[in-house]
Amino acid sequence: MPHISRRFSLYALSFALYALLPHSTHAQATATGPSDEIVSRSASSSTNGAGPVGIVPLVRGFNASLGTSSQHDSSNGWSSVLTPGIAWRFNRYLAINASVPIYTYINIDENKGTLLKPNYQYVPKHAVPGDTSLAVAFDAPFRPVSYSTTVSLGLPSGNDTYGLGAGQVTYDFNNHFEKTFGFLTPDIEFGIGDSSSLVRTRVRKSYIAVGTLSHFQAGTSIDLPFNMSFEADAYEILPVSPDTIYSTTGSGKRKVTTVIGKTAAEDNGFNTNLDIPINGHVTLSGFYNRSLRNRDDVAGFSFTFLLKAPPKIVDAR
Repeated sequence: MPHISRRFSLYALSFALYALLPHSTHAQATATGPSDEIVSRSASSSTNGAGPVGIVPLVRGFNASLGTSSQHDSSNGWSSVLTPGIAWRFNRYLAINASVPIYTYINIDENKGTLLKPNYQYVPKHAVPGDTSLAVAFDAPFRPVSYSTTVSLGLPSGNDTYGLGAGQVTYDFNNHFEKTFGFLTPDIEFGIGDSSSLVRTRVRKSYIAVGTLSHFQAGTSIDLPFNMSFEADAYEILPVSPDTIYSTTGSGKRKVTTVIGKTAAEDNGFNTNLDIPINGHVTLSGFYNRSLRNRDDVAGFSFTFLLKAPPKIVDAR
């Protein structure tokens, strides 16, 4: 879809130019308690798409989290994932975090035949890990926009034969810009890396593309009553070099560990998610991904448990 890629790039560029223009209204997130280390509420949650606010602390110190999610992929059915994580914020500018997905249930397209006469069948697997993610985030609350950059490293703890790992150490470098207009916070992201699994980790795709990839995203988050938050984004992933696809599905387009041309790794579509805080330590989330290029849908829900609740936020205008 070359025309879609060009059109999305033009929209993203126009949005970036608009966001950088000065505006008269600006909301700044501040903590109700005594702290001079508070950072942007929305930036901490959306920069790497890992989950709701509070996984990476908004104030200095340590936090631990456990995410449990169930999702349905139109290509390979239901799966369940546990994602334990830890994070530490040094100050308002610098934080680190680490997490590893553990698939408690997933369907794997496994060859029950031979190499000469393959016979692929779906086989359920339990308690298998994915690749570990390590990330360093830098938050810069500049004016007129807020900027965050995240450098992520993927460690090959996942099984690439099952399509749950990249089979090598991977990286991703992401830039995030946002500006608040009342209850709306438009954002734009762009970055480069060599693994699709490090991009928008809240949704687990049925494949991992390994090779140089550029990725773009533009959308907005919306503050709702009772501290709820809704986010909708359009995205584009463009391969720069030929990629290897490690996949859990054998729909004919991909096989387990298949080397293919770079156009097959391209992806574009829409991401949406809704976060509903149950209390300071528990958040219920719903998410949906539509891939236009691959004609694939992923929908699910999750609970995120935080050791330390994020501070209450008010808007200073």
